[in-house]
Amino acid sequence: MFGDLIKADLEELVENISKRNMYSGNRIPDSVMKLFGVEVRQDGAGVVVPYWISVLQKGRGPRRGTKDYGLVKKIYRWMENRSMFKSTTARGRMNEAKSMTWYINKYGNKHFRSQLFVDIYESERKKTIAKIDAKINKELSKITMDIL
Repeated sequence: MFGDLIKADLEELVENISKRNMYSGNRIPDSVMKLFGVEVRQDGAGVVVPYWISVLQKGRGPRRGTKDYGLVKKIYRWMENRSMFKSTTARGRMNEAKSMTWYINKYGNKHFRSQLFVDIYESERKKTIAKIDAKINKELSKITMDIL
């Protein structure tokens, strides 16, 4: 019923989040922002985001489960792109990536260990909710006035 009314506000929320800085001082990557989406249904509307989005605000904590999500390969690529390897052999570089992955799995990433909360979407979300509430209340009062 009110989905079309608030769609623009939700799109503005996604746009504002894309302009925020992360812990590193960089903007949220476009590859992450592509995962955001505004969904309008008959029973409401909302912003669809990945389940792990809170990592951008709090950091990645220690690993809880035993399932391997391929972090070693991601760390290896990350270290390779930044020329961070000290070793010259492929085996040595893989051991360096495994070592860093073990440390992150055990203690969390630097952002998490610093216990610094970076407000990426929390304040924007609250502002948007207040704006949407005001719009819906205004529309409801119009409907009520029309009935009376």
